[in-house]
Amino acid sequence: MLQHIRPERVELGMFVHGFVGSWFDHPFWRKKFLLESEDDLLKIRQSRVEAVIVDDERGAMPRPVPAASTVSLAAEHEPVRRLATQPNPIATRYTPPSVAAKNTGFKQEAKRAARIVEKSKKQVGAMFEAARMGQAIKVKDVAPLIDEIRESVERNNKALTNLVRLKSKDEYTYMHSVAVCALMINMARKLDLDDATIRNMGMAGLLHDLGKMAVPQMILDKTGRLTEEEFSTIRTHPERGHALIGDNPEIPDVARDVCLHHHEKIDGTGYPFGLAGDEISMAARMGAICDVYDAVTSNRPYKNPWTPCMALGRMGQWQGHFDERLMGVFINSMGLYPAGGLVRLNDHRLALIVDNCPEELMATRVLPFYCTSRMVEIKPQELIVVPDKGPQILGIERPDFWHFDDWAGLRQAVLAKAQGLSAAA
Repeated sequence: MLQHIRPERVELGMFVHGFVGSWFDHPFWRKKFLLESEDDLLKIRQSRVEAVIVDDERGAMPRPVPAASTVSLAAEHEPVRRLATQPNPIATRYTPPSVAAKNTGFKQEAKRAARIVEKSKKQVGAMFEAARMGQAIKVKDVAPLIDEIRESVERNNKALTNLVRLKSKDEYTYMHSVAVCALMINMARKLDLDDATIRNMGMAGLLHDLGKMAVPQMILDKTGRLTEEEFSTIRTHPERGHALIGDNPEIPDVARDVCLHHHEKIDGTGYPFGLAGDEISMAARMGAICDVYDAVTSNRPYKNPWTPCMALGRMGQWQGHFDERLMGVFINSMGLYPAGGLVRLNDHRLALIVDNCPEELMATRVLPFYCTSRMVEIKPQELIVVPDKGPQILGIERPDFWHFDDWAGLRQAVLAKAQGLSAAA
């Protein structure tokens, strides 16, 4: 039997069937699981989900609420309204303490990241060329590189991912794979996956486009529109890559999975098999997001790159293409937010995202308009958020959590008020 209970009533041994509330409000990518970990229990109790759905036939039964309790049935299902009078907890933004202690500034890490990029060009290029010649992949040659990429992402998740977007035509396939490796690692960390899984996700990202080594170079290098025949050839690269990996025991199964399925779509319109929904693994769904994001934000001979925020905004509108929950996780993992969104700053303010700032690296223009500590509106004045300096964005917020029921109307009002203040000045 399914029961809806408050997060604080959840205990070890219960079978979690699902959550009531937005997918931004809990850190779990899987919807159904047996609760066996103290860490997972803490995450649920600290989350902002409205209720947890437990199956008492597959796990422990919830303890009854004491008769003397003053908790009403209405209160059981309205924690969001009750919590709206308190500062919003940041329980969904997990950064392991060991990682947080290693964080470094953007400029400092950019120097290290540049060295990793140069090393990647040689090592990944050599690996891909060996695959083109039919030679087996030597994992021991690239495993240390994956660890270096991971360490860089842990120190500062923007430095390396920003540098690898700047690719030349000749190195695109190699560096695209390095970029997807870094993005997969960054996303896996946001999902709080274990160390071994994070490393395997990095390997999956590095090998996801290996099959392009079996595609004629003239097709890969073509700057004009592909013919139907050429496009059909390109679409064979997932299966070709899977074949190149073969049964190499050093390569994790998740890498084979992502290599074969990173072009599948949630609505079943992808390739090579037209898989849909739960037929696509979590890793392959992650790979699809990371692959497309790097592709559309990179310099290509036949198109101008999208800005990171433009890419996230447009990708979020492609219905049926990506897993919506994982797309949200990806946005939060990047620390980049599409225009029109609501975010929380680390100085007790809520802000409207206006746009990103092309004139300043990794900067975001916002309009703070609400103080969460005093629960009052404030004058919206433009603020440019830059890494490692001044107020920082903590993450996306749900407008309805803060009783902003007409978010579209409030956005317009904030913009109008800000323009009025600017004109008056």
